Amino acid sequence: MIKGILFDKDGTIIDFSLWRNAGVNMIETVLREYGLSDGNLKRELQRSIGITENGVEPFGALAYKTHEHVALEMHFILSRYRNIDFEEFKVHVAELLRNEVLRDDADIRETTDLRALFNHLKENGIKVGLATADTYQSAMHMVNKLNHQDMYDFFGSYDGVMKPKPHKDMCVRFCEMYGFKPYEVAIVGDSYNDMIFARNSGAIGVGVLSGVSSKINLKDTADIIIPSVESLFDKEVLSALYEEASERKFKTA
Repeated sequence: MIKGILFDKDGTIIDFSLWRNAGVNMIETVLREYGLSDGNLKRELQRSIGITENGVEPFGALAYKTHEHVALEMHFILSRYRNIDFEEFKVHVAELLRNEVLRDDADIRETTDLRALFNHLKENGIKVGLATADTYQSAMHMVNKLNHQDMYDFFGSYDGVMKPKPHKDMCVRFCEMYGFKPYEVAIVGDSYNDMIFARNSGAIGVGVLSGVSSKINLKDTADIIIPSVESLFDKEVLSALYEEASERKFKTA
């Protein structure tokens, strides 16, 4: 049976528009600081990290990579116009993004009633954890702003200690903490990277369509695809996870 679920954050339990807005604002600040006001350059920088007119590309840096990768994509383009030290630039980009998502007026919206969902899962004997590529500070800001301090049984983030997704480190630590087998854990996320994280971990990959990806982006890597985490209220969805875990247990016996 399923004993634990690791949730991705942005696009999975939190609406991803928070990060799209942060990326747009960060690029505008960078251009202003370097005295560059070309509209075409602004659009090129947005495309370079995966920002589209109405959303975010599922394989763009902003969708699932670290702030350093976001800075790297932008630095490649900006270097045509200015001599920019990358080490300083990546720190600055990370700071700008962090400041955007830590703003008091940042729009942090749950994709469903998370307290009700997590209580539902715990009533079914399931431990609940977070596994995000976001920094610890940003992730904790979300937790504190939503008053969810008591809701997570495990907290995995880009903290300089745990290796980032898709490395299996966060799932390994979750399993070690509670004595789970990897096939007893579901990893729920909205990106291809989350599903590779699940595969690398030996866990069950559950793709959600509430974030950056469509079904076609997830169909070859996800074990199960659901519209959003709200579907986990459904007994049939939990039953499908239990069946998948049982089949994997049988295969490893």
